[in-house]
Amino acid sequence: MTASTAPGVRSVVVAGGAGAVGTMFADRWRGDGDTVHVLDAIAGDDIRSPGPEATARLREADVLVLAVPEGVALAAVRTVRSVLRPTALLVETLSVKTRFAAVVADLEPGGPTVGVNPMFAPPLDLPGRVVAVVVHRHGPGADRLLDDLARWGARTEVTTAERHDRLCAAIQALTHATILSFGTALADLGVDADDTALLATPPFTTMSAMLARITGGTPEVYRDVQKSNPCAPAAREALGRAVSRVSAACADAGDTDRDADEFAALLVRAGAALGTHADGYAELCARLFDGPAS
Repeated sequence: MTASTAPGVRSVVVAGGAGAVGTMFADRWRGDGDTVHVLDAIAGDDIRSPGPEATARLREADVLVLAVPEGVALAAVRTVRSVLRPTALLVETLSVKTRFAAVVADLEPGGPTVGVNPMFAPPLDLPGRVVAVVVHRHGPGADRLLDDLARWGARTEVTTAERHDRLCAAIQALTHATILSFGTALADLGVDADDTALLATPPFTTMSAMLARITGGTPEVYRDVQKSNPCAPAAREALGRAVSRVSAACADAGDTDRDADEFAALLVRAGAALGTHADGYAELCARLFDGPAS
């Protein structure tokens, strides 16, 4: 084996390359003409303790992608960084960035290291979709990855590990918890699915569609969103408080005008969370509800 020397051609190793995220990136680099090698547990590879052939691949790699669970990535990073060339780019695809960032900060020596988080399920494909990027350590390899993502049509949002985890708790953990709570409440109410489908309003149809997508997905993925992010518990607690506020705003206090004012204030508070994007979201909702599913 020899390292890639032709201009623009790289040797890329994808650990976890048989998974959905790893496959998405591997296919993109193959499409660019780069040489891609896949290491995966289903083939007996363990990136935490690479064997002779895997170690040889790593020594020659221009890019190593850790498309593996967080526990595996955290256990492997010191080993693989010591094997990689100083200029080689290390990429992680974790949904939580702060713990990995803390480990990378202590690594010596360290090369360019980047975290990416596609904010969508890989089957939806990359062009036009958002990829969150955390540059743990800068370098030419990190810059080239950003160029790759742009060329592939992704909308990149560069942020810090702390901001990433805080925002993802709201964008992912809160959203998923809300949808799962909706489904759980439906089950508790005991209403018949055929009956609700007959009378379904556009909001109910949309929520039901999202519920079907999540419950039809991989449980480990959605559990990881809730369990791994250190900011997720606060998001779920906020959801619980919000439901209590809705109940309180609907309580019969005997003062109709006051009740109406309190509920109006609740709508204002909830809508304020959308900031200047409220009109755009309202237009998007109108387009969704104008479709055949409504």
